[in-house]
Amino acid sequence: MIKNKSVNPAQAQRKAEKAKAIKKSKAEAAARRNEKLARRNPDRLQKQLDDLKAIENKGIGLTNHEKNVLEGLEKEIRAVRKARESLGNTLPKNDVGVRKGYENKPSQDRKDGTSSMLGKRQRREELESSEESDVPEEVKRIPMPRDTPPPIPKEILDKWYQKRRDRMAPNNRINDMNANLTPLGNNDHCTTTSIDKNSEETLLAKPIVESQTVYEAKPVIRDLRKEATVFVPTVVRVKIDKMKGVGSLIEPEEADKLETDGYLPKKNHIQINKELGDTINNT
Repeated sequence: MIKNKSVNPAQAQRKAEKAKAIKKSKAEAAARRNEKLARRNPDRLQKQLDDLKAIENKGIGLTNHEKNVLEGLEKEIRAVRKARESLGNTLPKNDVGVRKGYENKPSQDRKDGTSSMLGKRQRREELESSEESDVPEEVKRIPMPRDTPPPIPKEILDKWYQKRRDRMAPNNRINDMNANLTPLGNNDHCTTTSIDKNSEETLLAKPIVESQTVYEAKPVIRDLRKEATVFVPTVVRVKIDKMKGVGSLIEPEEADKLETDGYLPKKNHIQINKELGDTINNT
């Protein structure tokens, strides 16, 4: 018999283990899904389905959303019943009116005999009774703090403060100048007169000293021409002196040069002709 060399036994073993793991995970997922569906209450779903069918039987048309809800409820009820049948005796109980942990007790547990579906008040009373039983007697005797008292009217407060001031007045005659102890209102003139008298006495007691020194501020006047002459170069100063005739006389060539340099004002032709005419007449 010829063996198939293409088959790897290790690879075949891995494939078998993988298929087994996938099958196991699918079975676990189905079991979880069935358990979740079995926890649903089919009676409640059936009641919703009956309400929708009653509306449909009355001749009132259902909307598209209500039709989709109707189909979904039918499928869900079938799935819930199938899951409950598969689980058998392990399916949870959906007893209405029975609290968790009190299956054998009726729902009427209040003092007044009324029914309590959720039992919130009874649980709260049980918790309070258990808490009170844990508290020692010494702690129970401690009084609870009172609430904020209502505000006292202003007239009553004014009378109370006035009685207090009258009672403290003989002991505080020395501290008449204390601003915190002086009353306000109609007694302002008394405090002002006492302060004025004390201020006048202090002014009369102190000798008046006349000031001997007088402080005065005047603007500083500067001679800018004198300051400018300090910074004049020596060459320019010599030319200015020659122009004024200090030291020596000016030659005509030097006068023309000073005129071109701007040290002497330029003369018009009329003035030159007039000066020439005067010189000719004098000769």
